[in-house]
Amino acid sequence: MIQPITLLGAGLCLSVLFFRYRSRPKDRPRRSSKQKLKTAKIMLAALVAWMGLYYTLQHMIGNLDGAVPHEPSLMERIVSYLSK
Repeated sequence: MIQPITLLGAGLCLSVLFFRYRSRPKDRPRRSSKQKLKTAKIMLAALVAWMGLYYTLQHMIGNLDGAVPHEPSLMERIVSYLSK
């Protein structure tokens, strides 16, 4: 479940980006494909980082609560296999 403060922060960030987009000059040259590719790479890296952080936090919360039975992660399975 997404916390309200997270939604508030996301809404604030998106509104700032939207207003910056609307306030740019109209006669500005169009972005090149190189700039678009760089932006896409940054967005992909941010998405992967967010997913990794989300997974880690959910795993930690489950461990702290004790409600979720501990299912070993991929790294834990690898380490336990190598330690045998």
